[in-house]
Amino acid sequence: MRIDSTKVTKGVSVVICCYNSAQRLPQTLRHLALQQVPSEIDWEVIVVDNASTDNTAIIAQEEWQKFESAHLTLKIVGEPRPGKIKAFEKGVDEASYEYIVLCDDDNWLNPTYIKTAFDIMQADNNIGVLGANGQFEPEMPVNDFAVKHRKAYVNGPQPDAESQHWVYGAGSVIRRTALLQLKRLGFMMITPGRVGKKLNGGEDVELCFAIYLMGYKIKADDRLLFRHFVPLSRQNIKFINQLTYWSSYSNVLLSGYFHKLQQNPEPLKKVLRRWQQICFTNLVKFRLILLYKRFLKREVITEQDQINLANLSGHTKALFTRKTDIIEHQEHLHSLAARLKIFDYAA
Repeated sequence: MRIDSTKVTKGVSVVICCYNSAQRLPQTLRHLALQQVPSEIDWEVIVVDNASTDNTAIIAQEEWQKFESAHLTLKIVGEPRPGKIKAFEKGVDEASYEYIVLCDDDNWLNPTYIKTAFDIMQADNNIGVLGANGQFEPEMPVNDFAVKHRKAYVNGPQPDAESQHWVYGAGSVIRRTALLQLKRLGFMMITPGRVGKKLNGGEDVELCFAIYLMGYKIKADDRLLFRHFVPLSRQNIKFINQLTYWSSYSNVLLSGYFHKLQQNPEPLKKVLRRWQQICFTNLVKFRLILLYKRFLKREVITEQDQINLANLSGHTKALFTRKTDIIEHQEHLHSLAARLKIFDYAA
Protein backbone atom coordinates (compact mmCIF):
# COMPACT_ATOMS: atom_id res chain seq x y z
CA MET A 1 0.00 0.00 0.00
CA ARG A 2 2.82 2.37 -0.87
CA ILE A 3 2.42 5.64 -2.70
CA ASP A 4 3.55 5.26 -6.33
CA SER A 5 7.14 6.54 -6.33
CA THR A 6 7.03 7.12 -10.09
CA LYS A 7 4.61 10.00 -9.55
CA VAL A 8 6.81 12.02 -7.21
CA THR A 9 9.34 14.68 -8.15
CA LYS A 10 12.87 13.36 -7.82
CA GLY A 11 15.24 15.72 -6.07
CA VAL A 12 16.50 16.71 -2.63
CA SER A 13 14.86 19.00 -0.09
CA VAL A 14 17.14 19.97 2.80
CA VAL A 15 15.07 20.78 5.89
CA ILE A 16 16.70 22.72 8.74
CA CYS A 17 14.52 22.95 11.86
CA CYS A 18 15.55 26.03 13.82
CA TYR A 19 14.92 27.33 17.30
CA ASN A 20 17.04 30.40 18.12
CA SER A 21 19.62 29.32 15.56
CA ALA A 22 21.03 32.71 14.57
CA GLN A 23 24.52 31.92 15.88
CA ARG A 24 24.71 28.38 14.47
CA LEU A 25 23.12 28.88 11.06
CA PRO A 26 25.85 30.81 9.17
CA GLN A 27 28.34 27.93 9.00
CA THR A 28 25.60 25.40 8.28
CA LEU A 29 24.28 27.46 5.38
CA ARG A 30 27.80 28.09 4.07
CA HIS A 31 28.41 24.35 3.77
CA LEU A 32 25.11 23.97 1.93
CA ALA A 33 25.84 26.86 -0.43
CA LEU A 34 29.16 25.24 -1.36
CA GLN A 35 27.62 21.88 -2.26
CA GLN A 36 28.86 20.35 -5.52
CA VAL A 37 25.61 19.29 -7.14
CA PRO A 38 25.26 18.45 -10.86
CA SER A 39 22.79 20.67 -12.69
CA GLU A 40 20.52 17.71 -13.46
CA ILE A 41 19.76 17.20 -9.76
CA ASP A 42 17.03 19.46 -8.44
CA TRP A 43 17.36 20.53 -4.84
CA GLU A 44 16.33 23.21 -2.37
CA VAL A 45 16.96 24.38 1.17
CA ILE A 46 14.10 24.98 3.61
CA VAL A 47 14.70 26.80 6.89
CA VAL A 48 11.85 26.32 9.36
CA ASP A 49 11.85 29.01 12.03
CA ASN A 50 10.21 27.25 14.97
CA ALA A 51 8.96 30.07 17.20
CA SER A 52 12.44 31.53 17.61
CA THR A 53 12.88 34.58 19.79
CA ASP A 54 16.08 35.73 18.05
CA ASN A 55 16.60 36.85 14.45
CA THR A 56 16.99 33.38 12.95
CA ALA A 57 15.00 34.14 9.79
CA ILE A 58 16.84 37.40 9.09
CA ILE A 59 20.24 35.79 9.57
CA ALA A 60 19.31 32.92 7.28
CA GLN A 61 18.37 35.29 4.45
CA GLU A 62 21.41 37.52 4.93
CA GLU A 63 23.87 34.63 5.04
CA TRP A 64 22.46 32.91 1.97
CA GLN A 65 22.79 36.06 -0.11
CA LYS A 66 26.55 36.11 0.51
CA PHE A 67 27.17 33.13 -1.76
CA GLU A 68 27.17 32.81 -5.52
CA SER A 69 24.80 29.90 -5.24
CA ALA A 70 22.22 32.15 -3.60
CA HIS A 71 20.17 31.73 -6.79
CA LEU A 72 19.40 28.24 -5.47
CA THR A 73 16.02 28.09 -3.82
CA LEU A 74 16.11 29.02 -0.14
CA LYS A 75 12.71 28.88 1.44
CA ILE A 76 12.24 30.37 4.91
CA VAL A 77 8.99 29.42 6.60
CA GLY A 78 7.63 29.89 10.08
CA GLU A 79 6.10 27.28 12.37
CA PRO A 80 4.53 28.85 15.46
CA ARG A 81 3.78 25.52 17.17
CA PRO A 82 6.80 24.76 19.36
CA GLY A 83 8.70 21.51 18.93
CA LYS A 84 11.06 19.92 16.45
CA ILE A 85 8.42 17.45 15.31
CA LYS A 86 6.08 20.29 14.35
CA ALA A 87 8.91 22.09 12.56
CA PHE A 88 9.83 18.93 10.66
CA GLU A 89 6.22 18.35 9.63
CA LYS A 90 6.11 21.90 8.29
CA GLY A 91 9.32 21.33 6.35
CA VAL A 92 7.97 18.14 4.79
CA ASP A 93 4.75 19.93 3.81
CA GLU A 94 6.78 22.68 2.14
CA ALA A 95 9.21 20.31 0.40
CA SER A 96 9.12 20.00 -3.37
CA TYR A 97 11.19 16.84 -3.71
CA GLU A 98 11.19 13.17 -2.77
CA TYR A 99 14.35 12.93 -0.67
CA ILE A 100 14.29 14.89 2.59
CA VAL A 101 17.68 15.61 4.16
CA LEU A 102 17.24 16.37 7.86
CA CYS A 103 20.06 18.82 8.48
CA ASP A 104 20.28 20.16 12.02
CA ASP A 105 21.36 23.76 12.47
CA ASP A 106 24.80 22.58 13.64
CA ASN A 107 25.45 20.02 10.86
CA TRP A 108 28.14 20.91 8.32
CA LEU A 109 27.59 18.71 5.27
CA ASN A 110 30.54 17.59 3.14
CA PRO A 111 30.67 19.12 -0.38
CA THR A 112 29.26 16.04 -2.18
CA TYR A 113 26.59 15.26 0.41
CA ILE A 114 23.54 16.20 -1.67
CA LYS A 115 24.74 14.34 -4.76
CA THR A 116 25.67 11.24 -2.75
CA ALA A 117 22.33 11.20 -0.94
CA PHE A 118 20.45 11.55 -4.23
CA ASP A 119 22.43 8.80 -5.96
CA ILE A 120 21.99 6.29 -3.13
CA MET A 121 18.26 6.88 -2.71
CA GLN A 122 17.69 6.93 -6.45
CA ALA A 123 19.40 3.56 -6.84
CA ASP A 124 17.16 1.74 -4.35
CA ASN A 125 13.45 2.52 -4.04
CA ASN A 126 13.23 0.25 -0.99
CA ILE A 127 15.30 2.54 1.24
CA GLY A 128 12.95 4.45 3.52
CA VAL A 129 15.57 6.15 5.69
CA LEU A 130 19.28 6.53 4.99
CA GLY A 131 21.64 7.32 7.86
CA ALA A 132 24.84 9.32 7.73
CA ASN A 133 28.29 9.42 9.29
CA GLY A 134 28.56 12.34 11.73
CA GLN A 135 31.97 13.54 12.87
CA PHE A 136 32.55 15.28 16.19
CA GLU A 137 33.48 18.96 15.60
CA PRO A 138 33.94 20.66 18.99
CA GLU A 139 34.30 24.36 19.52
CA MET A 140 37.80 25.19 20.71
CA PRO A 141 39.36 25.00 23.22
CA VAL A 142 37.79 21.56 23.45
CA ASN A 143 36.84 20.16 26.84
CA ASP A 144 38.52 16.78 27.48
CA PHE A 145 35.24 15.58 28.96
CA ALA A 146 33.48 16.18 25.62
CA VAL A 147 36.14 14.21 23.74
CA LYS A 148 35.73 11.32 26.15
CA HIS A 149 31.95 11.28 25.61
CA ARG A 150 31.90 12.29 21.94
CA LYS A 151 29.69 9.32 21.03
CA ALA A 152 26.84 11.07 22.81
CA TYR A 153 27.01 13.96 20.35
CA VAL A 154 25.74 12.06 17.26
CA ASN A 155 29.11 10.80 16.20
CA GLY A 156 30.45 8.09 13.95
CA PRO A 157 29.31 5.54 11.38
CA GLN A 158 26.24 3.36 11.88
CA PRO A 159 27.14 -0.18 10.78
CA ASP A 160 24.16 -1.77 12.56
CA ALA A 161 21.49 0.39 10.95
CA GLU A 162 20.04 -2.32 8.74
CA SER A 163 19.85 -4.94 11.49
CA GLN A 164 18.61 -2.57 14.22
CA HIS A 165 16.25 -0.70 11.86
CA TRP A 166 17.10 2.82 13.00
CA VAL A 167 19.58 5.65 12.45
CA TYR A 168 20.08 8.95 14.24
CA GLY A 169 18.17 11.82 12.75
CA ALA A 170 21.00 14.27 12.10
CA GLY A 171 21.99 14.14 8.44
CA SER A 172 19.50 11.39 7.63
CA VAL A 173 17.69 11.15 4.29
CA ILE A 174 14.01 10.23 4.46
CA ARG A 175 11.75 9.21 1.60
CA ARG A 176 8.93 11.74 1.48
CA THR A 177 6.36 9.28 0.13
CA ALA A 178 6.84 7.15 3.26
CA LEU A 179 6.23 10.18 5.47
CA LEU A 180 3.13 11.14 3.50
CA GLN A 181 1.80 7.60 3.78
CA LEU A 182 2.18 7.69 7.56
CA LYS A 183 0.38 11.03 7.63
CA ARG A 184 -2.52 9.73 5.53
CA LEU A 185 -2.87 6.72 7.80
CA GLY A 186 -3.22 9.01 10.80
CA PHE A 187 0.01 7.83 12.38
CA MET A 188 0.64 9.38 15.80
CA MET A 189 4.03 9.44 17.49
CA ILE A 190 4.53 8.67 21.16
CA THR A 191 7.93 10.34 21.45
CA PRO A 192 7.74 14.08 22.15
CA GLY A 193 10.80 15.30 20.26
CA ARG A 194 12.71 18.38 21.35
CA VAL A 195 10.78 21.47 22.38
CA GLY A 196 12.79 24.63 22.89
CA LYS A 197 15.78 23.86 25.09
CA LYS A 198 14.35 20.59 26.40
CA LEU A 199 16.36 17.59 25.21
CA ASN A 200 13.39 15.26 24.71
CA GLY A 201 14.13 12.98 21.79
CA GLY A 202 13.49 9.64 20.20
CA GLU A 203 11.40 10.91 17.30
CA ASP A 204 14.10 10.01 14.78
CA VAL A 205 14.23 6.40 15.99
CA GLU A 206 10.44 6.16 16.09
CA LEU A 207 10.12 7.36 12.50
CA CYS A 208 12.66 4.77 11.42
CA PHE A 209 10.75 1.99 13.17
CA ALA A 210 7.42 3.10 11.68
CA ILE A 211 8.85 3.33 8.17
CA TYR A 212 10.60 -0.03 8.55
CA LEU A 213 7.34 -1.66 9.64
CA MET A 214 5.75 -0.39 6.42
CA GLY A 215 8.20 -2.55 4.49
CA TYR A 216 11.06 -0.15 3.77
CA LYS A 217 14.73 -0.67 4.51
CA ILE A 218 16.68 1.41 7.01
CA LYS A 219 20.29 1.78 5.94
CA ALA A 220 23.36 3.95 6.55
CA ASP A 221 26.23 4.91 4.29
CA ASP A 222 29.61 6.16 5.51
CA ARG A 223 29.98 8.29 2.38
CA LEU A 224 27.38 10.67 3.81
CA LEU A 225 29.86 12.61 5.90
CA PHE A 226 29.06 15.67 7.97
CA ARG A 227 30.59 17.45 10.91
CA HIS A 228 28.52 17.98 14.03
CA PHE A 229 29.52 21.27 15.64
CA VAL A 230 29.37 21.13 19.45
CA PRO A 231 29.65 24.52 21.21
CA LEU A 232 31.48 24.90 24.50
CA SER A 233 28.14 25.39 26.25
CA ARG A 234 27.33 21.72 25.55
CA GLN A 235 30.72 20.30 26.45
CA ASN A 236 29.91 19.54 30.07
CA ILE A 237 28.51 16.89 32.39
CA LYS A 238 25.24 18.77 32.90
CA PHE A 239 24.39 18.56 29.19
CA ILE A 240 25.40 14.89 28.95
CA ASN A 241 23.29 14.07 32.01
CA GLN A 242 20.25 15.76 30.49
CA LEU A 243 20.86 14.03 27.18
CA THR A 244 21.22 10.66 28.92
CA TYR A 245 18.08 11.16 30.99
CA TRP A 246 15.87 12.03 28.03
CA SER A 247 17.37 9.36 25.79
CA SER A 248 16.58 6.76 28.45
CA TYR A 249 13.09 8.20 28.91
CA SER A 250 12.43 8.03 25.16
CA ASN A 251 13.81 4.52 24.95
CA VAL A 252 11.01 3.35 27.26
CA LEU A 253 8.40 5.09 25.11
CA LEU A 254 9.53 2.97 22.16
CA SER A 255 8.77 -0.27 24.01
CA GLY A 256 5.84 -1.11 21.73
CA TYR A 257 8.14 -1.10 18.72
CA PHE A 258 10.82 -3.17 20.44
CA HIS A 259 8.13 -5.63 21.51
CA LYS A 260 7.15 -6.18 17.88
CA LEU A 261 10.65 -6.18 16.41
CA GLN A 262 11.82 -8.75 18.96
CA GLN A 263 8.64 -10.81 18.34
CA ASN A 264 8.09 -11.05 22.07
CA PRO A 265 5.09 -13.34 22.78
CA GLU A 266 4.69 -12.01 26.33
CA PRO A 267 2.04 -9.29 26.74
CA LEU A 268 3.57 -5.79 26.65
CA LYS A 269 1.77 -4.82 29.86
CA LYS A 270 3.50 -7.62 31.73
CA VAL A 271 6.89 -6.73 30.24
CA LEU A 272 6.53 -3.10 31.30
CA ARG A 273 5.38 -3.99 34.81
CA ARG A 274 8.41 -6.21 35.37
CA TRP A 275 10.78 -3.63 33.89
CA GLN A 276 9.25 -0.96 36.13
CA GLN A 277 9.90 -3.03 39.25
CA ILE A 278 13.49 -3.75 38.22
CA CYS A 279 14.27 -0.10 37.41
CA PHE A 280 12.73 1.21 40.61
CA THR A 281 14.65 -1.30 42.72
CA ASN A 282 17.92 -0.55 40.93
CA LEU A 283 17.38 3.21 41.22
CA VAL A 284 16.79 3.01 44.99
CA LYS A 285 19.84 0.79 45.45
CA PHE A 286 22.03 3.04 43.35
CA ARG A 287 20.97 6.18 45.21
CA LEU A 288 21.79 4.48 48.52
CA ILE A 289 25.19 3.48 47.16
CA LEU A 290 25.89 7.07 46.13
CA LEU A 291 24.84 8.37 49.55
CA TYR A 292 27.13 5.86 51.25
CA LYS A 293 29.96 6.75 48.90
CA ARG A 294 29.58 10.50 49.40
CA PHE A 295 28.81 10.87 53.10
CA LEU A 296 30.35 7.83 54.75
CA LYS A 297 33.34 7.07 52.57
CA ARG A 298 33.85 10.74 51.65
CA GLU A 299 34.44 9.82 48.03
CA VAL A 300 33.71 11.99 45.02
CA ILE A 301 30.71 11.08 42.89
CA THR A 302 32.25 10.40 39.47
CA GLU A 303 30.99 11.58 36.09
CA GLN A 304 30.10 7.99 35.24
CA ASP A 305 28.10 7.74 38.47
CA GLN A 306 26.10 10.79 37.43
CA ILE A 307 25.50 9.41 33.94
CA ASN A 308 24.38 6.05 35.33
CA LEU A 309 21.99 7.82 37.71
CA ALA A 310 20.54 9.87 34.85
CA ASN A 311 20.03 6.69 32.83
CA LEU A 312 18.19 4.88 35.62
CA SER A 313 16.14 7.96 36.46
CA GLY A 314 14.98 8.42 32.86
CA HIS A 315 13.87 4.82 32.55
CA THR A 316 12.07 4.84 35.88
CA LYS A 317 10.30 8.14 35.29
CA ALA A 318 8.91 7.01 31.92
CA LEU A 319 7.79 3.63 33.25
CA PHE A 320 5.88 5.21 36.14
CA THR A 321 4.30 8.06 34.20
CA ARG A 322 3.82 6.78 30.64
CA LYS A 323 3.13 3.05 30.93
CA THR A 324 -0.54 3.41 30.06
CA ASP A 325 0.30 5.66 27.10
CA ILE A 326 2.76 3.06 25.76
CA ILE A 327 0.15 0.30 25.89
CA GLU A 328 -2.47 2.52 24.20
CA HIS A 329 0.03 3.50 21.52
CA GLN A 330 0.66 -0.16 20.77
CA GLU A 331 -3.06 -0.49 20.05
CA HIS A 332 -2.76 2.49 17.70
CA LEU A 333 0.05 0.73 15.85
CA HIS A 334 -2.01 -2.44 15.74
CA SER A 335 -4.89 -0.62 14.03
CA LEU A 336 -2.54 0.94 11.48
CA ALA A 337 -1.00 -2.45 10.77
CA ALA A 338 -4.40 -3.97 10.09
CA ARG A 339 -5.07 -1.29 7.51
CA LEU A 340 -1.67 -1.63 5.88
CA LYS A 341 -1.84 -5.43 5.71
CA ILE A 342 1.93 -5.47 5.40
CA PHE A 343 2.97 -6.94 8.70
CA ASP A 344 1.21 -9.03 11.34
CA TYR A 345 1.44 -6.88 14.44
CA ALA A 346 0.84 -8.98 17.56
CA ALA A 347 -1.12 -7.14 20.23
